[in-house]
Amino acid sequence: MILITYEKTAPYFKRWGRWLLVVILLVIKCYVFDVMVAKPDTVSWEWTDYLVKTAAAVLLAMPVLLTSYRFPVFIILGLTDIWMIIHIVYYRAYHLFVTWHLLSLIHNMDGFGSSITPYLSLSLLIFPLLSLPACVCFLWKSQRARWYEACLPLIIGPILSIGGSYDRWKKLQDRLDGEAFTWEWINPCIVPKSISADISECERQTGIYIRNHSILSYPLYMIYDAISTRIHRGKPDPLTAEEEQELQRMINPAVSAHPPKGNLLIILAESFESWLMDVSDATQEPVCPALTAYIQTHPVFYVRDVATQIAYGMSGDGQLIVNTGLYPTIEGVACVDYGYNTYPNIAHFYPQSAIVNPCRNVWNQTVVAASYGYRQLVEPQSDNRFEWNDSIVVDKVIETFYRLPSPACVMAITINGHIPFDSSPDPIPLPDTVPPLFRQYMQTAHYTDRQIGRLLAWADTAEVMRNSVIVFTGDHRIFHAWMNEDIRDYGLRANLPFGTGQAGCPLLIVSSEMDSSQIIEQGKQVDIFPTILDFISQKDYFWKGVGHDLLEEPSGDNEEYIIRRQISDKLIRMNYFEKIQ
Repeated sequence: MILITYEKTAPYFKRWGRWLLVVILLVIKCYVFDVMVAKPDTVSWEWTDYLVKTAAAVLLAMPVLLTSYRFPVFIILGLTDIWMIIHIVYYRAYHLFVTWHLLSLIHNMDGFGSSITPYLSLSLLIFPLLSLPACVCFLWKSQRARWYEACLPLIIGPILSIGGSYDRWKKLQDRLDGEAFTWEWINPCIVPKSISADISECERQTGIYIRNHSILSYPLYMIYDAISTRIHRGKPDPLTAEEEQELQRMINPAVSAHPPKGNLLIILAESFESWLMDVSDATQEPVCPALTAYIQTHPVFYVRDVATQIAYGMSGDGQLIVNTGLYPTIEGVACVDYGYNTYPNIAHFYPQSAIVNPCRNVWNQTVVAASYGYRQLVEPQSDNRFEWNDSIVVDKVIETFYRLPSPACVMAITINGHIPFDSSPDPIPLPDTVPPLFRQYMQTAHYTDRQIGRLLAWADTAEVMRNSVIVFTGDHRIFHAWMNEDIRDYGLRANLPFGTGQAGCPLLIVSSEMDSSQIIEQGKQVDIFPTILDFISQKDYFWKGVGHDLLEEPSGDNEEYIIRRQISDKLIRMNYFEKIQ
């Protein structure tokens, strides 16, 4: 009797046992993922949260029941391992999860794969190690489930999802103002609007989705987001009365522009953070001696720390902000999605202008160079992203100024500061406690500083640079509190601002008309545009920008930042400046 019962039930135990093992492993991996992208004490361990995570695992493991073969186990576990590792590495690098829109930008990042490899670590091996128990499945031979048995996960999954969603809705009732439990909460593909009403950034939406559902169900959200965005992506909502009123504060009456006196050079340094100007090497020499000495010996306008405000577009967004005085779009990348727009800009004041770009075909440069008012694009002829270093960029800038009649505007973009910082031939002595990647970054900054110092020394004596304005700033920060653990811990021990997520970029402006230095502690990236307009005597330009002229007033507060970013997003999406220029 016992033998007969075993013979009848054993196939079910094997079949459902294999399925249950895969479900358990997937749920465990979900929690490991949550811990890796957040602090362990911020991860919810309440039993109802298991329901939401288990719901996706139950459905993902369905192929194990649909066939008697063993390969679905390894395909499911292998693909989920890759999926989670990709998101952890990208999150460490950019504090973003991969979205469908970011996938459409991969062609822009060709050649920059090495920029995320420093964030790989041995800790990520925990995912394939957790898959090892699946080897037990090799010992199990099982029959394929009957159709009605295989459909059981389709019932279990939604029930678990509804149960977990209902529990979360009950816990958030105080925030939801009595809102009823609706399909919006049950649907695993969207974030309830009540949770995300105050969050407009797509990257934060995805973060909330993953925390409220799981990384396993995130592909559903990506598909939903791609389809819904394509359907609803049209003209933005018109400006509200409050936004129209705020916009008028950013627009001047139309005044005829007068030509600038001399040349303008804007240097946009890749990933150059502000604290670099204040640290020393092992011999107590400045890491950036050329810039440090220049600030001490010349009358300059110097902002020690400028908060960067880039989004998805990273370097492309930095270029947009400096050239146009606009915030990046809230979703997507402005220089790619709206590259052909008409933009207010600085370069159009100059009869001759050029961008010296060391990386061809990056961030839609051939299109936006013209949109930002530049008449020429100086760049390598090959697609080798690292063919030019910062020394060549400086040589090309000098050559360009001698070639163009004055007055001319030239923007130079440096490249050596791009992660993984392995193209610098300029080692400096640093303490042994400095992590390797961080050591490379400081050595790269030292090399870039030497090249910028050479450029500034040339500008001091070159006849072509008389009466000129020179602007030096970084395009965005690079180190964050959530990234590489070794670097974060070193930043905290060394009392460096990126350890707590506070680092920005410096802003240095040199003008022959300055008699004495003016040093300001803080500003915002959007303040650079109106400040440059002041330095080149174009304060009457119709567009003041969304920031503030730091020569005359302090940077804006967070409340102003929120409304002006929303206005800027609408102006870009409706191509507002095409109508008024």
